[in-house]
Amino acid sequence: MSVGQARSKWGYARFGTGRIPALAVAVPSGMILGGAAGLLAVLAGVSGPSPVLGFAVFAVFFASPAAGLVYVLVVDRSTLAGAPARPDDSVEAGWLDKAAAGSFTDLVLVLGITATVLALIPRDFPVDLKLVLPAVILLGFACFGIRYLVLRGKN
Repeated sequence: MSVGQARSKWGYARFGTGRIPALAVAVPSGMILGGAAGLLAVLAGVSGPSPVLGFAVFAVFFASPAAGLVYVLVVDRSTLAGAPARPDDSVEAGWLDKAAAGSFTDLVLVLGITATVLALIPRDFPVDLKLVLPAVILLGFACFGIRYLVLRGKN
């Protein structure tokens, strides 16, 4: 962005050499995606006994998240008022990187020990993957969250 251009509260989307408000792209796109989700719900038969009502409900409830996703994808951060020039250089980004690296190490350690223990116990020990895999995900969330809070509390 050149020096003389003003920033906007909602930002702009760049297409080629031009720019347009990001919401002018995101809102209609979200409505189109919401309509497509409603149509898909009707065609898949999950819209209930009233296809028109099912279409409307799916379209309305899908349009806002779809518009938000499109906005995040098209907005140029350099056109947002108050956005830092280099967000990756912030203290919070450092905490995030350290917490992610540490929690990955924790997961590798715990999963390695668990795999070793499971290899040493008899074969008739039942392991239900429907419970194990969500437990691994929750362990990862917990490790990351605790590490992030500890790093944040030190500063």
